[in-house]
Amino acid sequence: MIRLTLLDDHPAVLVGLQRLLAPAHDMEVLAAAADEVTLARELDGRRPDVLIVDYDPGRGDALALCRRVKARPDTPYVLIYTAYGSAALTVAARAAQADGLLDKSEPAAVLIAAIRRIANGETVLPTVSRSEFEAAVARLTDTDLPIFAMLLDGAPVPAIAEGLRTDEREAAHRAQKIVARLRPRLDRQLPGVH
Repeated sequence: MIRLTLLDDHPAVLVGLQRLLAPAHDMEVLAAAADEVTLARELDGRRPDVLIVDYDPGRGDALALCRRVKARPDTPYVLIYTAYGSAALTVAARAAQADGLLDKSEPAAVLIAAIRRIANGETVLPTVSRSEFEAAVARLTDTDLPIFAMLLDGAPVPAIAEGLRTDEREAAHRAQKIVARLRPRLDRQLPGVH
């Protein structure tokens, strides 16, 4: 049984997701909430296999949440579920060590298949062209690049700290800053916003 948690600030999306997932007899939604605090309370110590989290460029906290979750030992897989997919978001999600990124416009069967693949240890991220990757990476500094490479390789915070010869807190902070730099800019995500 794949144990899921859902995090989305839109109640209608949470209800819709639960309905989409209900026919999948190998999945169980442990908790669904609009914010992290409520989600933690609803989980009440239970451990999910997969966390499905909304990415909204207006809030932009899904990448930071993913990075915080992935910095802990024995973490759930993380699927970022968004209506704002882009190559830049894919690169940022990779740096945040997300296990998947899926557009909300995909059919339910694609979502369910992605969850199953992620729960089996696969990474489900859209393909990014070399030029799109280079455009995203151009936002990083030269000192960011070694950390970025370690993040892409899936290095945990202790390994990054060891590689940088610094403490884990500093390594986690620097990794979080890199993810924030890679985060797609709001004006490029939403038409008419400048």
